[in-house]
Amino acid sequence: MRRDLERRLRRLEMETSGPGAFEIWCEQDDGTLRGPSGQRLTRKAFYRLHPPGSPDVFIISACDARL
Repeated sequence: MRRDLERRLRRLEMETSGPGAFEIWCEQDDGTLRGPSGQRLTRKAFYRLHPPGSPDVFIISACDARL
């Protein structure tokens, strides 16, 4: 179920890429974040790239992914 949601969100993300695009990052069980291209970052590295409040970046938790 979690992989299905991630796949659907990634497909939506790719369809809306370009100006005004957004990124969806998935929080992993080990505390890292997985990005749209499959990259994995620690929270510290993630926040260096995307400071809190970045308007086009969304993080979904493991709980969100189960919905």
